[in-house]
Amino acid sequence: MKIVFDSYSATEVIPVAHCLHNKKLAKYFNRETAAAIVCANKLLRGLTLPTETPFYYATGTLEYEDYGLGYIAQDSADDQGKFSAPLFIEQGLSRVPPINQFKVLPNMPLCFVAIEHQLTGDNAVIYSAAASLLLCVLTAAPLRNILIGAGKVYNHGETQVGFALVDKPEIEQSPFLSCTGEAIEMFQAWALTV
Repeated sequence: MKIVFDSYSATEVIPVAHCLHNKKLAKYFNRETAAAIVCANKLLRGLTLPTETPFYYATGTLEYEDYGLGYIAQDSADDQGKFSAPLFIEQGLSRVPPINQFKVLPNMPLCFVAIEHQLTGDNAVIYSAAASLLLCVLTAAPLRNILIGAGKVYNHGETQVGFALVDKPEIEQSPFLSCTGEAIEMFQAWALTV
């Protein structure tokens, strides 16, 4: 198993620009996506994966970055405080820049890493759980290398992300197959062993 784990403080700049073929894509990134691009680039540096390589990514909740969602909710509420679809369309959406829509989608780290490394194989975004991420590996097509990753932005602003190239026999014996904790915790533990 080959693994890379990165952590960035809330004030630390994530050096994503040197990892991109198309630097204009960076405007769509939140901190987790930027960290995922950098981490995947470190893991895959010097490697050429088949385009059909399966890729699975577990993401945590966006605890730190505020994309104006509170403003959207506020402007989309009627006089009784209930959500109003017409107000959402007329006022709520116009409160934040349209580009922010990309930053709150949970599949963006997976999508942009796949774009950057031209991976078109089976892929899925898993919400949080380590066991769910590893079960994707066990049900994947029988290729040698499977790319997995996980990331999280914590409420204090720290961003953590991990990537690994694994194969099924490595995962079949993993104690994390029964772990309901977040997948990023699995990468933290793996990083301590390499």
